[in-house]
Amino acid sequence: MSVTFIGDVHGWSHRLDGVLAQAQGEIVLMGDLIDRGPDAAGVLGRVRALCDAGRARCLLGNHEYALLRGLGAPSIGLDPDPGWFELWLDRHGGKAVLGSFDASDARTLRRAMGADLIAWLARLPWCLEGAGWIAVHAAMRPDEPLPAQLELLRDGWRHLRDEPDHLYDKGNVLLIPDDLPDGTVLVSGHLPLPEALVTPRRILCDTSGGLPGRRLSGVIWPEGRVITSD
Repeated sequence: MSVTFIGDVHGWSHRLDGVLAQAQGEIVLMGDLIDRGPDAAGVLGRVRALCDAGRARCLLGNHEYALLRGLGAPSIGLDPDPGWFELWLDRHGGKAVLGSFDASDARTLRRAMGADLIAWLARLPWCLEGAGWIAVHAAMRPDEPLPAQLELLRDGWRHLRDEPDHLYDKGNVLLIPDDLPDGTVLVSGHLPLPEALVTPRRILCDTSGGLPGRRLSGVIWPEGRVITSD
């Protein structure tokens, strides 16, 4: 069965619509649905509806991680952290999300998003696995056993804090764990490239970085065909 891996949407709903129109099979989004682009609310609504309908799965990205650290998520016992909220605003492009939800601060954003949407974001997985593929937002550590890393990621909120490598690392994105099984491809977004990288062992599909004038990309696997928004 085909899988379409979609890079970081970053609040650009029309780009997402353009790639979804060409997608085949299961849809797997690499996270970073929010920040920088103008329509975080619309993107979150579209992706959540696809996931709820069983048509898609979505990873937690570092931008969702930072937002949740700032806002808090009672459903997972995560307390609000004003320092993280300011970091999210200043470094991650969170002001675009405030605008999309017509909010001005953490309190009004929390109210505008609603507890149910925040809890949905907090449930997003830190890794996804399928027949012949593993997906993580940024990278796997090349020098640590893959099974141990997957065990941590399957319950990431319990084990990983403070800009965890698997969500933030850009230095190791081209590397793969030595024990990645033969016939398995590691898929990520996170690092914006001029065009998607597709090899038998590594797929990197973020080509927008959430910036104006860029295209969103997806990769239809195992065919390896790249699709892009207009």
